[in-house]
Amino acid sequence: MQKEEILFKTHYNGLCHFAWKILGDLIVAEDLVQDAFIAYFKHTDQVSDNEIAIKNYLYSSVRFACYNHIRHEKVRQKYWNVVGFTEEDDTALELNIIHSELIQEIYRIIEEMPFACQQVFRLGYLEGLSNLEITKELQISINTVKTQKQRGMKMLLKRLNPEFIPLIIFLLKNI
Repeated sequence: MQKEEILFKTHYNGLCHFAWKILGDLIVAEDLVQDAFIAYFKHTDQVSDNEIAIKNYLYSSVRFACYNHIRHEKVRQKYWNVVGFTEEDDTALELNIIHSELIQEIYRIIEEMPFACQQVFRLGYLEGLSNLEITKELQISINTVKTQKQRGMKMLLKRLNPEFIPLIIFLLKNI
């Protein structure tokens, strides 16, 4: 067994416990202890060969790494509090991803619609204008508005990924 391996096996568990007592997180504690060993092995020429000096070096490195980690976490938490960020649970995050993909798909399909249909569809479904408001804005008949909206919806449902159809129906009911 090499000298470094003996040193690692001798002090690793004790250092992990020491870091864990400061941090309360074993995974982070193990990472910081491993970092301390790596730093020591890179700079062995700067530390005495005395076993007590090495042990003190390792414990000091781990202690200051723990303090730096705690400071970093506090700064990060302050930042998140300032920007108002809250972590979402996995379900909410997945729903946001699905919703974003649906919106992207809808915009792609709208771009493929004929221009007149596109205009009516955007005004009616995306901007929320009533049929009467659309007739005034585009100066077309109410029957044309209804026809273009129907045509656009058929095109959307025909080209939309079938996985999104229940979601689009749900969204249209809530408009």
